[in-house]
Amino acid sequence: MDTQYTDSKARRLHIFERLLNYEHLSYQQLSEEYFVSRSSIANDISYIKKLFSKEDLSLTFDNSGTFFAGNEIQVQKLLKRLMLQQEVIANDNYLLTRITDAFRKALNEREFDIPESYIEQIVISIYLIVSRSKKGHTIQLDGKNQLGRFFLEFDKYPIIYDLLKEIENQGIYHFSSEEVQHLTYLIVGSGLRFFLKDEKIPFSFRDRIRKLIQKVSEGLRMELTQDNRLENDLVVHLYQLFLRTGAQTTIVNPLINEIKQMYPSLFGVVWFALSDFCKPYQLSLTDDEVGFVTIHFQAAIERLKKMNKILFVCPNGIGTSSYVSAKIRRILPDVNSVETVSTAKLNHMDLSDVDFIISTVEIKDNRKKPIVTISPMVTANDMKKIMNYYIDLIVAKEKQNTKNFTFNFEMNETVHKNVEFTNFSSKQEALSYLLLKQNFTSKTARDKFIASVWEREELQSTYLDNGFAIPHGNPEFIEESSVSILILDKAITWGNQLVDVIALLLIREKDVEKVEPVMNLLMRGIEDKTWFISKMMEVKE
Repeated sequence: MDTQYTDSKARRLHIFERLLNYEHLSYQQLSEEYFVSRSSIANDISYIKKLFSKEDLSLTFDNSGTFFAGNEIQVQKLLKRLMLQQEVIANDNYLLTRITDAFRKALNEREFDIPESYIEQIVISIYLIVSRSKKGHTIQLDGKNQLGRFFLEFDKYPIIYDLLKEIENQGIYHFSSEEVQHLTYLIVGSGLRFFLKDEKIPFSFRDRIRKLIQKVSEGLRMELTQDNRLENDLVVHLYQLFLRTGAQTTIVNPLINEIKQMYPSLFGVVWFALSDFCKPYQLSLTDDEVGFVTIHFQAAIERLKKMNKILFVCPNGIGTSSYVSAKIRRILPDVNSVETVSTAKLNHMDLSDVDFIISTVEIKDNRKKPIVTISPMVTANDMKKIMNYYIDLIVAKEKQNTKNFTFNFEMNETVHKNVEFTNFSSKQEALSYLLLKQNFTSKTARDKFIASVWEREELQSTYLDNGFAIPHGNPEFIEESSVSILILDKAITWGNQLVDVIALLLIREKDVEKVEPVMNLLMRGIEDKTWFISKMMEVKE
């Protein structure tokens, strides 16, 4: 073996590439080929397993060694994620550039509107099909139209082929019919709003979207069901999710870590609600997809947020007041109201619903409301000063909304009797233990709930992140809402991940508002597991 691979990073990536080419590799073989110890190879394989787990994939081993037993679509899905996250780079930058230029040319000529980040993901998918095919690795579809029930318009197939034709015209690659079909799902599922006709969407699907919004609204104790834009945005996004599922691909969310950190409870509530939404369609969700839906909901929440009131203090008459008020409304269009008052009236007003005060004269107020003093002519500097106060106020409110999680009495009462520190050797043992210790008045209800939990696990792993799993079942069979938390001494295998914290959720439909504080707790724990374990030890005592 070439000594260029004795560097650990280069060696790991080379072994990773060989596994993606479906080689069977034994530790002894790799140790001899790369001139390193078996323990070094073991560390390399451990690192590579973590790469595979990013797409919930795993390696297999037998007498011939370690290998990947999946299919080419899964390989390309994993490579796309790693390329977008810049953990691996393209082997042929010239080919990638040619495909990028050709695809952009086709989009521009047809004036298709598609987000820039999605273009990058589509181009990488095309590049992987081309580059892997040249190495003899082609995708194989199962021959079944799995999305017929998801109202895909197959008359759009020629339009996608027309986009890909530019790549063929430039002599880059000739796509097979299976590759065009695969890319049809992928491209339409990656943001081409042109293909989605509202009248083609069954009422039943839109009705499920409304129920999803209702469930999240109840979980957040916030009214979002009247937001038509939220409904339409989710119809488009979740429709496209079906198409991405048909292509066995996903979209990588570059902001997923920031979304989890900034909106942990919202992410948790959306994740919980989406798991029920997707169950009838047998769809498996990634954190990336949940993150995008979370942003749609956060956008709706932002639309609900309005400034309370701005007071404008002016002693110079109605004409000046109207002029300044018009200027303020021009630079702060989302403000609910701008009320003009005199200096004398200000001293006797209730300012509880006032965000800040703008004045053309110096005033003193001891009620700690921000005061911006400006010229009666509202100069450019005055406008900047108002905007700066406005921005500072918004930032302050955001910090207040994302302040550190605190345990309230209700949460303490919910959790402290249901926290255990112990050890189990398997998912089956750990989850069965948690399920069997729950209180049910009838064996029938218990058996139905347990069956619903395992059914969900078969459909989609309830692993969330950082060693946390959140199993849950059909709320129809739950008699009393609770959460049971099991903290293990040693992590166990949970699908293709390792888990050492299991939180079994039992939330009745009528108690859905309890989801937010529970998910907020768990998301904070995912962010800081040491804090979480310490807090669980504290509340158990």
